[in-house]
Amino acid sequence: MTASRNQLRHNRNLHNNYLQSCCYQSHLGKLYYLDSCQQNTEIIVFLHGFTGSSHDFLTLPDAILSNYRCLIPDLPGHGQTQVLEDATVFQTEGQIALLEQWLDSLGDSKFHFFGYSMGGRLALQFAVKNSEQIQSLILVSTTAGIKEEAIRKERVQADVRLAQKILNTEPVGFLTEWISQPLFEGITERGEDFIAKEVERRLPIQRAGLACSLKHFSAGIMPSVWHQLPDIKAPTLVIAGSRDRKYLTLASELTNHMQNAQLRILETSHAPLIESPNLLWKHVSNFLKGD
Repeated sequence: MTASRNQLRHNRNLHNNYLQSCCYQSHLGKLYYLDSCQQNTEIIVFLHGFTGSSHDFLTLPDAILSNYRCLIPDLPGHGQTQVLEDATVFQTEGQIALLEQWLDSLGDSKFHFFGYSMGGRLALQFAVKNSEQIQSLILVSTTAGIKEEAIRKERVQADVRLAQKILNTEPVGFLTEWISQPLFEGITERGEDFIAKEVERRLPIQRAGLACSLKHFSAGIMPSVWHQLPDIKAPTLVIAGSRDRKYLTLASELTNHMQNAQLRILETSHAPLIESPNLLWKHVSNFLKGD
């Protein structure tokens, strides 16, 4: 049996042993999520990146799954979550409101947040508005927004073009092109077969949903919260790849702006969750334990 098949079997076992598929119904639509259902434990909310889903976190180690209640949603436009294709749902305030309503329905008030890339942006946006609910933050390959107006406008235009490409391109072609960009060189250098498996893992996609996410939750539209970062007092772990120069610089800035943040650098590009999951989860586990 190949290593990849062993990993698939391990992922299925994690799902069967720990994670249950759940659905939260709101006036905005249905939010699907995975729940490890651990009772009387601290809660970690995991937020995936663009084109990802809750299944991005099936590599979570037993040490986390068995000791924390893990809540892993499919964000709007992704996975199985079906929400209104409306700007107010996908914009920053709408996504925060959906998270607030969902978490409030569970009856808990304190959470650890793990956010990767787009999910990290959303985690930060949630944290600056709900700082009293944050036990800790783990931010991977992320930013607090774009400060410069000219660059914001360029990003909006680029994301609108990409949204149109998603609508006009068949899913496999789009995902292959998305994963093959230089940002993910740590994935692409592993060859076509590895890229093909990554594409298959992300299927099916919601083309209209992804387009809405790009158009309304673009980093160019999302409010910059750099000036609010000093207000976040919760312990924060910032993780970046040494080969991801742009986000490595941003990670250093995040760490410097926050009161109680530490930086860990992995030998990866933009996707340490895929490129180096064991080391990533080791750092996360140690951080959660206070080591």
